[in-house]
Amino acid sequence: MVRPLPSNPMSSRVLLWLARRRWFKFLRLANIILGCDFYAEVPYPICMPHPNGVVVHSRTRIGRGVTIMHQVTLGEKSLYGDGGFPTIEDEVFIGAGAKVLGGINVGRGAVIGANAVVTRDVPPGQTVVGVNRLLAASPAGERS
Repeated sequence: MVRPLPSNPMSSRVLLWLARRRWFKFLRLANIILGCDFYAEVPYPICMPHPNGVVVHSRTRIGRGVTIMHQVTLGEKSLYGDGGFPTIEDEVFIGAGAKVLGGINVGRGAVIGANAVVTRDVPPGQTVVGVNRLLAASPAGERS
């Protein structure tokens, strides 16, 4: 089931439009204005309610229906280029300030909490908080 995404603010729409068309000179200007570094190829739809401070490596793969909050980093783990790049599958929510580093896979429907640091694979539908801490999924229909 695909959940509807809220509409992006104008700053996000411009940034994503430039990134999809690969207009690097104008994209660089938008990155400077927004204080971000965003060069990845992005599918439709993607939600970025606050694009300020977002850093996404150009080789990062992002799925459909992903929500990326402000101050998120998606990139390499190593300065020398041998750490790999993250793959974010469909319908993932990435909270404010989260860091997803290295050649990892974040499964479909996963939730990455605010300020989480993720350096290992995340199974589909799981929630990550803190540093690589997976929260146990509750059984269907049970509320805590």
